[in-house]
Amino acid sequence: MPSPMKFIFLAVLCICLCVTVIDAQSPPPPIAEKRPHSLSRHGINWTDDYHWLRNREDPSVLTHLKAENQYTDTVLAPLNSLRGKIVAELKTRVIGEDISVPYRKGDWLYYSRDIEGKDHSLLCRKPYPEGPETILLDLNERAGTSDGYTFGGAAISPNGNLYAWKENTNGTDRYTIHIKDLTTGKILPDQISDTAFAESPVWALDNQTLFYTEADATERSCRVKRHTLGTNPTDNPIVYEDHDTTFQVAIGATKSERFMRLTSRSKDTMETSLIPLDQPDAKPILVAPRRTGIRYALSDTDQHWFILSSENAINGSIFRAPLDQPTRANWTEILPGNETISYGSVEAFTNHVILEARKDGIPGLYILDPANPSQPRWFTAPSPGSWFSTENTPHFQSTFQRISYETLLQPYTVSELDLTTGNIKPVKQKASPPGYDSSKYRVEQTHAPAKDGTLIPIWLLLPKNHPTDGTGAILIDGYGAYGSPNDPWFNSNLFSLLDRGIGFAIAQIRGGGELGRRWYEAGKLAHKQTTFDDFIACAEHLIQQKYTSKENLCGYGGSAGGLLVGAVINQQPDLFRAFIADVPFVDVLNTMLDPTIPLTTSEYDEWGNPSATLETFNRIRAYSPYDNIKPQNYPSLLVLAGLNDSRVPYWEAAKWVAKLRATKTDQNPLLLQVDLDTGHSGSSGRYSFLERVALQYTFLIEALGRDKN
Repeated sequence: MPSPMKFIFLAVLCICLCVTVIDAQSPPPPIAEKRPHSLSRHGINWTDDYHWLRNREDPSVLTHLKAENQYTDTVLAPLNSLRGKIVAELKTRVIGEDISVPYRKGDWLYYSRDIEGKDHSLLCRKPYPEGPETILLDLNERAGTSDGYTFGGAAISPNGNLYAWKENTNGTDRYTIHIKDLTTGKILPDQISDTAFAESPVWALDNQTLFYTEADATERSCRVKRHTLGTNPTDNPIVYEDHDTTFQVAIGATKSERFMRLTSRSKDTMETSLIPLDQPDAKPILVAPRRTGIRYALSDTDQHWFILSSENAINGSIFRAPLDQPTRANWTEILPGNETISYGSVEAFTNHVILEARKDGIPGLYILDPANPSQPRWFTAPSPGSWFSTENTPHFQSTFQRISYETLLQPYTVSELDLTTGNIKPVKQKASPPGYDSSKYRVEQTHAPAKDGTLIPIWLLLPKNHPTDGTGAILIDGYGAYGSPNDPWFNSNLFSLLDRGIGFAIAQIRGGGELGRRWYEAGKLAHKQTTFDDFIACAEHLIQQKYTSKENLCGYGGSAGGLLVGAVINQQPDLFRAFIADVPFVDVLNTMLDPTIPLTTSEYDEWGNPSATLETFNRIRAYSPYDNIKPQNYPSLLVLAGLNDSRVPYWEAAKWVAKLRATKTDQNPLLLQVDLDTGHSGSSGRYSFLERVALQYTFLIEALGRDKN
């Protein structure tokens, strides 16, 4: 099942490519055997010929996947020379030696360092304000030879002596917690297996108690447990468990470290309980019971709780409550909602509150002064078309908030925003790649009219001399799910495409959160077709405005964006030259009918529950890519999957490709590549990943007939 892991999705975006040419000597593609499997729901019967590919314990499944990989390797082999050249290009743009901006927590400064030639970072600290460096973890040593190694977050004990972190080596969403004594450098025998992926563990103030989340058999984070150092993890008590299978549980300490927030949420509804961290054995205190459709979050200043809630406004409004009385009866609204302002989160320092928000679609934040809450101050990036975010600023008494921003042409920049004066002081801009010259490119924004007249924003990164007669090539990216904004960001890999005449476009379609909650809700559940219509409208607009043509337009979608790919090419297959479907969610109906599949039940609020009503069943069946494959011509396709992916299982891609091969009427390339060692995000190494990027960029360049030099 898909999940809104945005940073990971954007990183994977740089591997996109398209296919139009296959060597005449290429072998025939593997043909999956048809093994009819009968299904029935709401009195409707149908057959799934490729249901058997779900069974990874069947040896013939792995044999088939390996045959698909071998076929892809053989088809792409003639492009190896070009691929090698692009690998070299991409490596020159990696900033080999780099260091993150240190952040203060307690008496220490924490940061990460990258080393030339190493795939993973060193996690480090030094005394505040200055002192010798201590390496907390060398992630290269932890990863070893594993391509699927994933660092899942960490937590420092309040006294600064213990470091708890989560990791796995296979790319799944199951993690093991380890604990290191920083005074001795030794890893403690306490080892907690099978924890959920959602977030870092949380320490209590006694420096002995650690809270963490655990998942059920469907990978749903459903319970919170408490571990005391030195005890057997199998005996850890359950602190909280949510038996509603549409909800997932998450934990996190407030910045003050006085409380742990224990939040249970579906896609549309939230409730939060609090545990005082000086009383780790205390029962959770419920702030406000769940009410369908109501979402809220809260954070504490020195004297009050500040609450962001959707109960009075779809985009959220702000409430305040006494520190010792956080329950709903004690809330007072202090900042009403606004249709043009969508609040995303609330975090508090001793005397200031930070509200991440989007104002008229522009990402930024408000600083709210508790003494004058009706006049919050707005801050955003200095340039339009930016990715904007708050950065980790955990020191409760801090007088500034770290922020970061980047654009399609400007690398990642970190600044400090003074909470009192509002002054912004740049702290670091990531070095530009060697040889990078921004004057060679241009950024534009245009708007595509949708079917209902709504204007859909599109951001474009183009070569300076991009043609205006339709002969230019464009790769357009879309997502449109979970309310996740698809904002412009700096991706130096793209310049290997731009320098060969291939522009890049971002379609901010409905279903995403670029223009607030209504923008999101306009592209979900009964309105999901709007997402597909918006993307088609964006493609047609780029063609009509002569940015490109059908022969020069390629598309990309990953995870839930892979659903976008599948639906669009079923509904309008002649609009694109080629498409990339990266870990695509394409077997929507069958997946949503099976509550035993990881994350299915927690996705009902996004897509609907087809088992519940015939109406929902028919609605999903009408667009589900796997169920709407037709005997027609399709664009060239490259499909990517990971064998250990528990969010979008490998068999979604494998079944889809098998059925497409058996049904489509064209001879266009259809390639499937399944990484047998990783999961949803592919290889985690910053260098090892480049081989895959280069392979696929090479294929795109070849497919579009672009300059290979």
